[in-house]
Amino acid sequence: MSKLPGSDLHAIRRSVALVGRLSDGLIRFGPFSIGIEGVLSWIPGVGELYGSGAAAFLLVQGARARVPASTLLLAAGLMTGRTLISAIPIAGAAASDLLTAHKWAARLIVAAIDRRIAADAAATTPAGRWPPSTSQVYA
Repeated sequence: MSKLPGSDLHAIRRSVALVGRLSDGLIRFGPFSIGIEGVLSWIPGVGELYGSGAAAFLLVQGARARVPASTLLLAAGLMTGRTLISAIPIAGAAASDLLTAHKWAARLIVAAIDRRIAADAAATTPAGRWPPSTSQVYA
């Protein structure tokens, strides 16, 4: 397997974060937020279609970034649950507006990508390089 260049990982990270934000976080109402998926969930079939497409995109991007399978399974479970809930007429759309599963899944995937980027950077940084890392300064 070839290693993804850092710029590709950063581009994947940005796209995953953007889909999470657009899906579930465009408009905030105090502690609540709503996004494209929340609006579309009120249209029968359309919300499920968008949710499935966004979920597939997030999972494919996570796989491209070689996110651990456990993280991808958790993200898939969150998004599948939300899509299933939104399929229930009226009550499902209202309940699914409160479940920001795509945003949560995107955060899980972004965090895993961030760990990978940090590990790749640590592996390519010589031990005595200036400036020292935080762990070298506070050791």
